[in-house]
Amino acid sequence: MSYKQLTIISVLTLLLFTSCFEFVEEITFNNDGSGSAVITVNLSQSKTKLASIMLLDSINGYKVPSKLDIQKHVSKAVEKIKKTSGISNVKKSIDFKEFIVTISCDFKNVESINSVLESFSSKAEAQKIKKHRHFSFNRAEKKFVRSHHFNIGKEFQKTKSQDREVFENASYTGIYRFSNPVESCSNDQARVSKNKKAVMLRVMAQDIITNKQTIKNSIQLYN
Repeated sequence: MSYKQLTIISVLTLLLFTSCFEFVEEITFNNDGSGSAVITVNLSQSKTKLASIMLLDSINGYKVPSKLDIQKHVSKAVEKIKKTSGISNVKKSIDFKEFIVTISCDFKNVESINSVLESFSSKAEAQKIKKHRHFSFNRAEKKFVRSHHFNIGKEFQKTKSQDREVFENASYTGIYRFSNPVESCSNDQARVSKNKKAVMLRVMAQDIITNKQTIKNSIQLYN
C-alpha cells in the first residue's frame, strides 16, 4: 500500500481528524455459503469534535470535506460494489449527527466479497487477493477463514507523526455469524458467543499495523 493510498484511506475515514473511531466488519453466513455483510465506520465518540471541524475549511494541511463531498465518496463506493458479480441489495447509511457510515450488501459466496476488495485495490494488491484470498468458506468442511495479507507497517512509519496519531485509539471489530455452532477458532483474541453461533474479534488498529496482533482467524464449525 503506497503512502498516497494510506493518506486517502485516512482522509476518507472522516478524514484524519480523530483518533477515536471503530471499523466494524460483520458477516452472516447461510449454510450454502451465501450471506450478508455490513461494514461500519463509527466515529460517534468524537462527534462533538468532528461537528466543530466540519465548520472549518482546512485542518493540519488537509481540506475539510463538506457533507456533500462525503456523500459523493460513499455513493461512488456503493456504485462500484453494485457492479461486482454475486453482490446484491447494496445499501448505505450516513448519519452526520453521530458520524456513523454504514454500507451493507448480500453476497452469493465469499468470492464475491474478495472481488469487492480487488476492485478497491491496486493491481499488485488485487493479484495478491486473487492468490491468497482474504475470505474463504469451505461448505463441505464447514470452515471459514479470515486472512489478512496487507502489510502497511513500513509505509505507515513514513507518514507524518500527526497522521499516525489518528490510529492511536482506533479499533477493528470483526463479527461472524453462522447457522451451525462454532467448534473452535484459531485466534486466541477471538470470543465465541454463548449460543456458539457467532465469533467476535476486537483489535486495536495500531497493533494490526505494527503486527503485534492479527485479524487472521480460522473458524471451524460443527457439522
